[in-house]
Amino acid sequence: MTNRVLVPAGSLQDGATIELEDAELHHLRVRRLGVDDDVIVLDGAGSSAQGSIRSLGHEWRVAIGAVHRAPVPATTVLAVGAGDKDRFLLLAERCTEMGMTHLVPIDTERSRAVDTRVRASGLERVRRRAREACKQSGSPWATVVEENGELADLPVRHPEVRWLLGEHAGGRCPQLQPDAAVGWIIGPEGGLTSGELEYCRVTLKAEPVGFGPAVLRFDTAAIAAGVITQDRRRAG
Repeated sequence: MTNRVLVPAGSLQDGATIELEDAELHHLRVRRLGVDDDVIVLDGAGSSAQGSIRSLGHEWRVAIGAVHRAPVPATTVLAVGAGDKDRFLLLAERCTEMGMTHLVPIDTERSRAVDTRVRASGLERVRRRAREACKQSGSPWATVVEENGELADLPVRHPEVRWLLGEHAGGRCPQLQPDAAVGWIIGPEGGLTSGELEYCRVTLKAEPVGFGPAVLRFDTAAIAAGVITQDRRRAG
């Protein structure tokens, strides 16, 4: 079994020795790893290296060799109605596993009425979950979890993106070029309002894409969008 540890973004340098954070020490103990055991070290920002566990008194560190820099992935944005925060935590993990580059919690008319919605105060926890998913998946890139925003913010934040709209009555996802910048808009529980849908279709020129006959929860629809994107990029 491959064992992986996370270090702060930007801290990986050839031949460095890096002190491990408490969460990573706990992870190693759970895995029953000790001094001189080999690990793969990731920083969640595209860098990785082979490493070996070292100790200095009560502190554990990891000594690394040559650092490998992964290619920057094609932009894939998931703009999702900021619904239930627990579901959003799981979605952040799945985004890293699927190679989604950006996750944007969107405040919509219906998501604002959800008491358990994702708020700015909870975003750091969501970001940690996205980073921690690197250890399970081996992805060198953690999904960037952006600040809460509105639909009108999307063309400013991601001006070059081709937008797709997850919609129950939508058609099949078009073919996508491997390097195309793609963004998905997924509504909250209860969906987007008619005005929000019109904005997506007219202003963002989002193409409606369906996910089958059933009405999906926002997190399920977002995961489906990620899988479809990977498949259609290969087809392209």
